[in-house]
Amino acid sequence: MPAYNAAPWIATTIESVLAQTHPPLETIVVDDGSTDGTAEELARFGTAVRVIRQANRGPSAAYNRAFAAAGGDYIAMCPADDVWEPRKLEWQREALATHPQIDVTFGHAREFGLSDAEYERPPGRGILESTRFCRAMFETCLIPAPTALIRRELYERIGAFREDLACEDYEFWMRALAAGAVFHYDPRRLVNFRRHGGNVSSRLLDMRAMAHEVHREYAGELADGAFVRSVMAGDLRQIGRYYLDEGQLARAGVAYRRSLRYGISAKALVGATTLSIPGLAGAVRRVDALTRGR
Repeated sequence: MPAYNAAPWIATTIESVLAQTHPPLETIVVDDGSTDGTAEELARFGTAVRVIRQANRGPSAAYNRAFAAAGGDYIAMCPADDVWEPRKLEWQREALATHPQIDVTFGHAREFGLSDAEYERPPGRGILESTRFCRAMFETCLIPAPTALIRRELYERIGAFREDLACEDYEFWMRALAAGAVFHYDPRRLVNFRRHGGNVSSRLLDMRAMAHEVHREYAGELADGAFVRSVMAGDLRQIGRYYLDEGQLARAGVAYRRSLRYGISAKALVGATTLSIPGLAGAVRRVDALTRGR
Protein backbone atom coordinates (compact mmCIF):
# COMPACT_ATOMS: atom_id res chain seq x y z
CA MET A 1 0.00 0.00 0.00
CA PRO A 2 1.63 3.28 -1.13
CA ALA A 3 0.51 6.24 0.97
CA TYR A 4 1.11 9.92 0.41
CA ASN A 5 -0.90 12.41 2.49
CA ALA A 6 -3.65 9.81 2.85
CA ALA A 7 -4.79 10.66 6.38
CA PRO A 8 -8.46 11.19 5.47
CA TRP A 9 -8.86 7.69 4.01
CA ILE A 10 -6.10 5.30 5.00
CA ALA A 11 -7.66 3.99 8.20
CA THR A 12 -10.81 2.91 6.32
CA THR A 13 -8.66 1.24 3.66
CA ILE A 14 -6.53 -0.67 6.17
CA GLU A 15 -9.61 -1.76 8.12
CA SER A 16 -11.07 -3.24 4.91
CA VAL A 17 -7.82 -5.19 4.37
CA LEU A 18 -7.53 -6.50 7.92
CA ALA A 19 -11.23 -7.46 7.99
CA GLN A 20 -10.93 -9.88 5.05
CA THR A 21 -12.57 -13.27 5.52
CA HIS A 22 -9.15 -14.65 4.54
CA PRO A 23 -6.75 -11.96 5.83
CA PRO A 24 -3.41 -11.33 4.11
CA LEU A 25 -0.27 -12.86 5.57
CA GLU A 26 1.16 -9.36 5.95
CA THR A 27 0.09 -5.78 5.30
CA ILE A 28 2.85 -3.38 4.23
CA VAL A 29 2.37 0.37 3.92
CA VAL A 30 5.04 2.55 2.32
CA ASP A 31 4.62 6.08 3.67
CA ASP A 32 5.90 8.00 0.66
CA GLY A 33 6.99 11.19 2.41
CA SER A 34 3.60 12.20 3.83
CA THR A 35 3.40 15.59 5.54
CA ASP A 36 -0.13 15.32 6.95
CA GLY A 37 -1.46 13.00 9.66
CA THR A 38 -0.82 9.75 7.79
CA ALA A 39 1.82 8.59 10.29
CA GLU A 40 -0.56 9.11 13.20
CA GLU A 41 -3.30 7.14 11.44
CA LEU A 42 -0.89 4.28 10.78
CA ALA A 43 0.23 4.21 14.41
CA ARG A 44 -3.30 3.27 15.42
CA PHE A 45 -2.84 -0.20 13.92
CA GLY A 46 0.28 -1.11 15.89
CA THR A 47 1.99 -4.31 14.76
CA ALA A 48 -0.90 -5.32 12.49
CA VAL A 49 0.66 -3.16 9.78
CA ARG A 50 4.31 -2.95 8.78
CA VAL A 51 5.24 0.63 7.90
CA ILE A 52 8.18 1.58 5.69
CA ARG A 53 9.00 5.29 5.35
CA GLN A 54 10.80 6.96 2.48
CA ALA A 55 11.14 10.39 0.88
CA ASN A 56 8.43 11.19 -1.63
CA ARG A 57 9.16 9.36 -4.89
CA GLY A 58 5.68 8.60 -6.20
CA PRO A 59 3.44 5.51 -6.16
CA SER A 60 5.54 3.44 -8.57
CA ALA A 61 8.60 3.69 -6.32
CA ALA A 62 6.45 2.97 -3.27
CA TYR A 63 5.02 -0.16 -4.86
CA ASN A 64 8.50 -1.33 -5.83
CA ARG A 65 9.70 -0.79 -2.25
CA ALA A 66 6.75 -2.78 -0.90
CA PHE A 67 7.17 -5.62 -3.41
CA ALA A 68 10.82 -5.92 -2.42
CA ALA A 69 9.87 -6.14 1.27
CA ALA A 70 6.93 -8.54 0.89
CA GLY A 71 7.40 -12.22 1.61
CA GLY A 72 4.40 -13.81 -0.13
CA ASP A 73 4.22 -15.70 -3.42
CA TYR A 74 1.37 -13.40 -4.48
CA ILE A 75 1.17 -9.69 -3.72
CA ALA A 76 -1.97 -7.55 -3.76
CA MET A 77 -1.94 -3.90 -4.78
CA CYS A 78 -3.96 -1.54 -2.58
CA PRO A 79 -3.85 2.25 -2.90
CA ALA A 80 -4.39 4.03 0.41
CA ASP A 81 -7.80 5.44 -0.49
CA ASP A 82 -9.78 2.45 -1.77
CA VAL A 83 -11.96 -0.07 0.07
CA TRP A 84 -11.81 -3.84 -0.41
CA GLU A 85 -14.94 -5.98 -0.35
CA PRO A 86 -14.76 -8.44 2.61
CA ARG A 87 -14.31 -11.59 0.48
CA LYS A 88 -11.82 -10.18 -2.04
CA LEU A 89 -8.84 -12.30 -0.97
CA GLU A 90 -11.00 -15.34 -0.27
CA TRP A 91 -12.31 -15.33 -3.84
CA GLN A 92 -8.87 -14.72 -5.29
CA ARG A 93 -7.34 -17.58 -3.30
CA GLU A 94 -10.10 -19.84 -4.63
CA ALA A 95 -9.23 -18.74 -8.19
CA LEU A 96 -5.55 -19.58 -7.63
CA ALA A 97 -6.45 -22.99 -6.21
CA THR A 98 -8.60 -23.74 -9.27
CA HIS A 99 -6.18 -22.27 -11.83
CA PRO A 100 -2.62 -22.45 -10.45
CA GLN A 101 -1.23 -21.11 -13.74
CA ILE A 102 -2.62 -17.61 -13.00
CA ASP A 103 -0.05 -14.80 -12.99
CA VAL A 104 -2.45 -11.91 -12.39
CA THR A 105 -6.00 -12.10 -11.13
CA PHE A 106 -8.20 -9.03 -10.93
CA GLY A 107 -11.87 -8.22 -10.58
CA HIS A 108 -14.59 -5.66 -10.93
CA ALA A 109 -14.56 -2.30 -9.15
CA ARG A 110 -17.11 0.41 -8.46
CA GLU A 111 -16.11 4.05 -8.42
CA PHE A 112 -17.42 6.29 -5.66
CA GLY A 113 -16.71 9.79 -4.39
CA LEU A 114 -16.44 12.40 -7.14
CA SER A 115 -17.94 9.89 -9.55
CA ASP A 116 -20.38 7.02 -9.11
CA ALA A 117 -19.78 4.49 -11.86
CA GLU A 118 -18.91 0.89 -12.65
CA TYR A 119 -15.37 0.25 -13.89
CA GLU A 120 -15.23 -0.88 -17.52
CA ARG A 121 -15.12 -4.66 -17.84
CA PRO A 122 -12.72 -6.73 -20.00
CA PRO A 123 -13.92 -9.19 -22.64
CA GLY A 124 -14.60 -12.56 -21.01
CA ARG A 125 -14.24 -13.91 -17.51
CA GLY A 126 -12.07 -16.49 -15.78
CA ILE A 127 -8.83 -17.17 -17.68
CA LEU A 128 -8.73 -14.50 -20.39
CA GLU A 129 -7.80 -15.27 -24.00
CA SER A 130 -4.54 -13.36 -24.43
CA THR A 131 -4.92 -12.00 -27.99
CA ARG A 132 -8.41 -10.64 -27.41
CA PHE A 133 -7.49 -9.25 -24.01
CA CYS A 134 -4.33 -7.60 -25.34
CA ARG A 135 -6.33 -5.80 -28.02
CA ALA A 136 -8.88 -4.58 -25.48
CA MET A 137 -6.12 -3.48 -23.10
CA PHE A 138 -4.30 -1.62 -25.86
CA GLU A 139 -7.38 0.54 -26.33
CA THR A 140 -7.86 1.28 -22.63
CA CYS A 141 -6.63 -0.06 -19.30
CA LEU A 142 -9.28 -2.49 -18.05
CA ILE A 143 -7.55 -3.61 -14.84
CA PRO A 144 -8.46 -1.64 -11.72
CA ALA A 145 -5.13 -1.86 -9.90
CA PRO A 146 -6.68 -2.06 -6.40
CA THR A 147 -8.23 -5.41 -7.37
CA ALA A 148 -5.01 -6.97 -8.71
CA LEU A 149 -3.14 -9.89 -7.17
CA ILE A 150 0.25 -10.53 -8.82
CA ARG A 151 2.49 -13.57 -8.78
CA ARG A 152 5.84 -12.55 -7.30
CA GLU A 153 7.72 -14.65 -9.86
CA LEU A 154 6.13 -12.65 -12.69
CA TYR A 155 7.21 -9.36 -11.10
CA GLU A 156 10.76 -10.66 -10.68
CA ARG A 157 10.84 -12.05 -14.22
CA ILE A 158 9.61 -9.01 -16.17
CA GLY A 159 10.94 -6.32 -13.84
CA ALA A 160 9.62 -3.62 -11.52
CA PHE A 161 7.06 -0.91 -12.11
CA ARG A 162 8.53 1.90 -14.17
CA GLU A 163 9.07 4.97 -12.05
CA ASP A 164 9.24 7.45 -14.94
CA LEU A 165 5.56 7.21 -15.92
CA ALA A 166 2.53 9.04 -14.57
CA CYS A 167 0.72 5.84 -13.64
CA GLU A 168 2.44 2.69 -12.42
CA ASP A 169 0.19 -0.10 -13.61
CA TYR A 170 -0.76 0.18 -17.30
CA GLU A 171 2.73 -0.32 -18.72
CA PHE A 172 3.29 -3.21 -16.31
CA TRP A 173 0.14 -5.00 -17.54
CA MET A 174 1.13 -4.54 -21.19
CA ARG A 175 4.65 -5.78 -20.45
CA ALA A 176 3.20 -8.81 -18.69
CA LEU A 177 0.94 -9.56 -21.65
CA ALA A 178 3.91 -9.29 -24.01
CA ALA A 179 5.75 -11.78 -21.77
CA GLY A 180 2.93 -14.32 -22.00
CA ALA A 181 1.47 -13.83 -18.51
CA VAL A 182 -1.83 -15.55 -17.70
CA PHE A 183 -4.58 -13.12 -16.65
CA HIS A 184 -7.75 -14.06 -14.78
CA TYR A 185 -10.87 -11.91 -14.30
CA ASP A 186 -13.50 -12.23 -11.58
CA PRO A 187 -16.66 -10.30 -12.57
CA ARG A 188 -17.70 -9.85 -8.95
CA ARG A 189 -17.03 -6.51 -7.30
CA LEU A 190 -13.80 -6.77 -5.32
CA VAL A 191 -13.01 -3.14 -4.59
CA ASN A 192 -14.72 0.22 -4.14
CA PHE A 193 -12.52 2.66 -6.02
CA ARG A 194 -12.48 6.11 -4.40
CA ARG A 195 -12.33 9.07 -6.81
CA HIS A 196 -11.19 12.35 -5.30
CA GLY A 197 -9.38 15.47 -6.41
CA GLY A 198 -6.04 14.41 -4.96
CA ASN A 199 -5.58 11.03 -6.61
CA VAL A 200 -4.23 10.08 -10.02
CA SER A 201 -7.62 10.24 -11.73
CA SER A 202 -7.37 14.05 -11.68
CA ARG A 203 -4.14 14.11 -13.76
CA LEU A 204 -5.85 13.44 -17.07
CA LEU A 205 -3.25 14.99 -19.36
CA ASP A 206 -0.36 13.13 -17.72
CA MET A 207 -2.27 9.86 -17.85
CA ARG A 208 -3.20 10.23 -21.54
CA ALA A 209 0.38 11.16 -22.44
CA MET A 210 1.59 8.11 -20.51
CA ALA A 211 -0.92 5.90 -22.30
CA HIS A 212 0.33 7.16 -25.64
CA GLU A 213 3.90 6.26 -24.72
CA VAL A 214 2.75 2.78 -23.73
CA HIS A 215 0.89 2.42 -27.04
CA ARG A 216 4.00 3.43 -28.96
CA GLU A 217 6.08 0.87 -27.07
CA TYR A 218 3.68 -2.06 -27.43
CA ALA A 219 2.16 -1.38 -30.86
CA GLY A 220 4.10 -4.34 -32.23
CA GLU A 221 2.11 -6.75 -30.02
CA LEU A 222 -0.97 -6.27 -32.24
CA ALA A 223 -1.34 -7.46 -35.81
CA ASP A 224 -4.06 -4.95 -36.75
CA GLY A 225 -2.20 -1.88 -37.93
CA ALA A 226 -5.35 0.12 -38.66
CA PHE A 227 -6.58 -0.42 -35.11
CA VAL A 228 -3.22 0.64 -33.67
CA ARG A 229 -3.18 3.83 -35.75
CA SER A 230 -6.76 4.64 -34.72
CA VAL A 231 -5.92 4.30 -31.01
CA MET A 232 -2.78 6.40 -31.30
CA ALA A 233 -4.55 9.11 -33.29
CA GLY A 234 -7.21 9.20 -30.59
CA ASP A 235 -4.54 9.59 -27.90
CA LEU A 236 -3.12 12.65 -29.58
CA ARG A 237 -6.52 14.22 -30.25
CA GLN A 238 -7.36 13.87 -26.56
CA ILE A 239 -3.98 15.29 -25.55
CA GLY A 240 -4.69 18.22 -27.86
CA ARG A 241 -8.04 18.78 -26.20
CA TYR A 242 -6.51 18.76 -22.71
CA TYR A 243 -3.88 21.29 -23.79
CA LEU A 244 -6.64 23.39 -25.34
CA ASP A 245 -8.61 23.35 -22.09
CA GLU A 246 -5.48 24.55 -20.27
CA GLY A 247 -4.99 27.39 -22.75
CA GLN A 248 -1.76 25.93 -24.14
CA LEU A 249 -2.69 26.53 -27.77
CA ALA A 250 0.73 25.89 -29.32
CA ARG A 251 1.04 22.48 -27.65
CA ALA A 252 -2.55 21.67 -28.57
CA GLY A 253 -1.80 22.42 -32.21
CA VAL A 254 1.28 20.19 -32.16
CA ALA A 255 -0.75 17.30 -30.72
CA TYR A 256 -3.49 17.68 -33.33
CA ARG A 257 -0.93 17.77 -36.15
CA ARG A 258 0.78 14.65 -34.80
CA SER A 259 -2.62 12.95 -34.68
CA LEU A 260 -3.01 13.46 -38.43
CA ARG A 261 0.02 11.24 -39.04
CA TYR A 262 -2.04 8.30 -37.79
CA GLY A 263 -5.45 9.12 -39.25
CA ILE A 264 -7.63 11.95 -40.58
CA SER A 265 -10.44 13.35 -38.44
CA ALA A 266 -12.42 16.58 -38.49
CA LYS A 267 -11.33 17.36 -34.93
CA ALA A 268 -7.63 17.00 -35.70
CA LEU A 269 -7.87 18.90 -39.00
CA VAL A 270 -9.59 21.88 -37.41
CA GLY A 271 -7.19 21.85 -34.46
CA ALA A 272 -4.10 21.58 -36.62
CA THR A 273 -5.09 24.38 -39.00
CA THR A 274 -6.82 26.96 -36.80
CA LEU A 275 -5.10 27.04 -33.41
CA SER A 276 -2.36 29.29 -34.75
CA ILE A 277 -5.02 31.90 -35.63
CA PRO A 278 -5.96 34.19 -32.71
CA GLY A 279 -9.52 33.80 -31.46
CA LEU A 280 -10.29 30.46 -33.09
CA ALA A 281 -9.76 28.16 -30.10
CA GLY A 282 -13.51 28.25 -29.51
CA ALA A 283 -14.12 26.79 -32.97
CA VAL A 284 -11.91 23.82 -32.13
CA ARG A 285 -13.88 23.24 -28.92
CA ARG A 286 -17.18 23.32 -30.84
CA VAL A 287 -15.90 20.83 -33.41
CA ASP A 288 -14.62 18.64 -30.57
CA ALA A 289 -18.07 18.62 -28.98
CA LEU A 290 -19.75 17.74 -32.30
CA THR A 291 -17.30 14.96 -33.14
CA ARG A 292 -16.76 13.50 -29.66
CA GLY A 293 -15.49 9.93 -29.99
CA ARG A 294 -14.47 10.25 -33.68
